Amino acid sequence: MFDKLKISDTPSKTLALLLALTTVQGPIAMPASAASKPTSKPTTTVPTTATPIQHLVVIFQENVSFDHYFGTYPNATNPAGEPKFKPAPDTPAVNGLSGGLQSNNPNLNPANGAGASNPFRLDRSQAVTADQNHDYSAEQRAFDAGLMDLFPLYTSSGGNEVMGYYDGNTVTGLWNYAQFFAMSDNSYSTTFGPSTPGVINLVSGQTNGTTATLKRDG
Repeated sequence: MFDKLKISDTPSKTLALLLALTTVQGPIAMPASAASKPTSKPTTTVPTTATPIQHLVVIFQENVSFDHYFGTYPNATNPAGEPKFKPAPDTPAVNGLSGGLQSNNPNLNPANGAGASNPFRLDRSQAVTADQNHDYSAEQRAFDAGLMDLFPLYTSSGGNEVMGYYDGNTVTGLWNYAQFFAMSDNSYSTTFGPSTPGVINLVSGQTNGTTATLKRDG
């Protein structure tokens, strides 16, 4: 999706505006001393890159899963009365809630009790929900040695709420961003837990034993 990155045309518009102002107002008179001694500007060398990408900005969501916001991207339900989302024709699908993950999810495991559930769509009227329990131990238990089938039991804030997801009719801004930038739908962290371990692991590739969010008082 990097081929969708667009270089801003702001500098060219600014230059056009300056040229227009010069044409309307006329050139500005310069003192003779200034005109007779043109100053040479130091030359600068712009480094070249192997690709057109010069800056990499990483944005990662906190305390929720990828599927919570992008599970059905780029396909939104588009019910009447809600902002519609229409993806570009060449938008690739994500590795999200498709096939059996949506209709026969591992979290139907009876061990989840009343919370056993397939994923379900959250409407705009349900835009404010509690975070999942993202403590280090809770996420390990929900992971269940790779079976990924105990999230309602260990991480839900109530019942099956942790299995809910939004689509482009509610998180429209995020889905619009995804239309223009790369999205890491196959990025899997090697650590469990809240924000601090996640950030440390993202930047350095390991957490040096950190398992909890660091407080201001240490």
